[in-house]
Amino acid sequence: MGIAFPEGSVSVTTAGGETVILRICDLCGAAVVEADTTDLAFHKRWHRATGSGNWVDPATGRLHGPGNPFVPGGSSS
Repeated sequence: MGIAFPEGSVSVTTAGGETVILRICDLCGAAVVEADTTDLAFHKRWHRATGSGNWVDPATGRLHGPGNPFVPGGSSS
């Protein structure tokens, strides 16, 4: 049983009534806040800069990211 991350964006309303937009990273599943100082593109540049485009879920052992041969566009190398 794997984890299916939502695609696109998710909005959350805070207790103070403000709406926060979260963008879901398709590489790691992180919810990235859409704000003036950060965004999903910045988060993905971090993946490229650190070489962390692929990660292994410690609970399932499943490889996430473009290196997973079982996802569209994935490769075994």
